[in-house]
Amino acid sequence: MTASTSKHIMATAETPLAPANPKGKPRFFILTFIDRYFLMFIAIVITVSLVSLITWFGMHPLRPRCTLGKFYIPTLDKASNATNTVNSTAISFELSFWNRNTEKKVYYDKVNMTFSYYYGNDGLSLPIGNTSIPPFHQRYLRTRDHVETVQTFGVPWEEVKKKVSNGNTPAIFRVDLDTHVRFKNGIWKTKRHELRLGVNVTVNDHGMMSVEHGLRLQRKIV
Repeated sequence: MTASTSKHIMATAETPLAPANPKGKPRFFILTFIDRYFLMFIAIVITVSLVSLITWFGMHPLRPRCTLGKFYIPTLDKASNATNTVNSTAISFELSFWNRNTEKKVYYDKVNMTFSYYYGNDGLSLPIGNTSIPPFHQRYLRTRDHVETVQTFGVPWEEVKKKVSNGNTPAIFRVDLDTHVRFKNGIWKTKRHELRLGVNVTVNDHGMMSVEHGLRLQRKIV
């Protein structure tokens, strides 16, 4: 062994080894291919679960309530002397929509309305008119009123007048509506929800509802 070789070996032995994690340098963890994809899968599952939970609590809407505030048939009003009023067979009504949701707007499709008259002792119904309300939207915790008039057809008005003339037996009519609504919370809308409501209306000899308060339309059971 030469002198130069001996000096090289001694220098190598005396040189200290570099520390595994020098001070001031970050430690890196090397993940395997399977570890990375497993963590990605866990992250996706957590994200989907959170989004589903937020959607369920945030977009579970309350259906709007509809109330019939006014219902007037001029031809049944015995107190009216105006010829054009007495001969009018139209029905005037006021319908209120209440969005009872918080932070959720309601978008209504066209509201189709059907009117019927109950006649005879068997409670048979006779369709007497229909109309529609154009699509509209409504902010949360707001009420929107619609005042409309519908022209009737096929009503045996002489029979109805005779029925209500004594003031004790009201005539019974029916109001039904059919539409679809969507709810919006933030930036997106829900799917369409069917809204089918109806109510019976008793009318007195003044051509008005026999009750002094509004009538809430109830969900129809099909």
